[in-house]
Amino acid sequence: MERGECLFNGEWSVENGECLLRRKPILHSKKVIIIGAGISGLTAGIYARLAGFDAEIYESHQQAGGNCTGWTRGKYHIDGCIEWVTGSRENSSLHDIWTTIGALTHDTEVYLPEEIVSTLHEGQIYHLYAQIDKLEETFLRLSPEDAPVIKKLVRYVRQKQHIKVPVKKPFERPDLWELAKLGFHMLKAGMPDRKTSRLSVGEFIAQFKSPVIRRLLSCTVHPDMPSYALFFSLGTRTSGDGGWVNGGSKAFAERIRQRFEALGGVLHLNKEVGEIIIKNGKATGIRLTEGAAEIPADYVIPAIDAHALLYKLLGGKYKSAYFEKRFSHPDKYIISAVSHVALGVNADIGDKPHHLCIEPEQPFSLNGSPISQLNIKTYCHDPAFTAGNRSLITVLLRDANFDHWKALQEQSYEAYKQEKERLGAWVIKNLLPVFPQLAGRLEMIDIATPLTFHHYCHTYKGAYMSFLPGARVRQEFNLGRIKGIQNLYLAGQWAAPTGGLPMAAATGKFAIQRICRKERIPFQ
Repeated sequence: MERGECLFNGEWSVENGECLLRRKPILHSKKVIIIGAGISGLTAGIYARLAGFDAEIYESHQQAGGNCTGWTRGKYHIDGCIEWVTGSRENSSLHDIWTTIGALTHDTEVYLPEEIVSTLHEGQIYHLYAQIDKLEETFLRLSPEDAPVIKKLVRYVRQKQHIKVPVKKPFERPDLWELAKLGFHMLKAGMPDRKTSRLSVGEFIAQFKSPVIRRLLSCTVHPDMPSYALFFSLGTRTSGDGGWVNGGSKAFAERIRQRFEALGGVLHLNKEVGEIIIKNGKATGIRLTEGAAEIPADYVIPAIDAHALLYKLLGGKYKSAYFEKRFSHPDKYIISAVSHVALGVNADIGDKPHHLCIEPEQPFSLNGSPISQLNIKTYCHDPAFTAGNRSLITVLLRDANFDHWKALQEQSYEAYKQEKERLGAWVIKNLLPVFPQLAGRLEMIDIATPLTFHHYCHTYKGAYMSFLPGARVRQEFNLGRIKGIQNLYLAGQWAAPTGGLPMAAATGKFAIQRICRKERIPFQ
């Protein structure tokens, strides 16, 4: 800030370089240190600058973005995160956050395909359409005997199409008028019947007789989540939201980084934080792993996963009932991790669906855990990913075998490498009937395991999303604090009930709103 400039909660004027206040002044500029330059950390940094705070972000990796990342292998760019983005639609509640932080700009192209996902059954391709009437018509024609449950699915999806994610204010202090509007909206939308509301996604899907419908729906949401997660997900996609942002994850994060630095924020890369300094019950700064000096701050925002925060940066000295319950009950609070197989093929596969989910013909298991589906993405709609007529294929495999991969690597790198190669060969073998171009045209194969994501992103057990609630788990909101520590405000998807990019961004905003409230300054 320039000399003579000041911020305050009220009207103001400047005379002879002095601020004359009509209400309580706010002494600025206070410093906010943010740990982690993922989407939540960058978002917190942007809102901190908009509120007038000095903001510095410390990131252990060589680039910003965290889990929202991508990497290049030869002539192919591989996306490691985004499948679709809630808030890509202009009138959605999250759109304002994405535009404020620069993730979406006036010239950002958003791809909204006609199909949400497709599958292959007995040589024929079937689609889950993003237009709700077409979805219903197709399902009824495909499986008339499933008409009652199809009607139920469509009714619940329609109810959720216009529900707005409540991200205006932190969860603990909702505006009463906004809360009343949300309540009315929810009542108007309607709720599933009691029996359906207690089912998991997998249990709801199992009611369909058609194997095609079961397969299509199983590709959208984790089967152990509550059934309403399926309805909300399809409600988002069939409302015209949830598009693919062209350029992918790395470009998405890069725009946010540029916005942060354009606002005067300072980003420190390759700087790993080893400790949060707590004095007299207050966070006063950080200490890097390399260097004994304390870096002071008025506020500290850890935008990292909860396990690293509690057991590394806070040394296990502080407890959180919210997080301890989740770490102690992995059967109820699901950690989502994947193995990610990318294939570069010197051929045009643009005639194939952008998202294809198939059942493997050949059985395969990792550490005794069978893999029952191949979640395939192609990127021919986005020129940022390949050069010329080349095509990129990625395959996501649900993989809860972090400890298995870690044990292999500790045994020897060769054992770890061989297991990756075994996985890659099996994936290619199952893709050949669908993508015959792979034969003789395969130029690149890249395999990332949960251990890979843990290594580069420092996420707990390589998770790409935080705790997903099980079917019969009561939803709770995290209030963004650790008991016993003042001036420490949490951000990141781990501080939200279900995680993901939208909630990562929202919690970054919430952290600054909480600081503004404490400082008694308006939130910009």
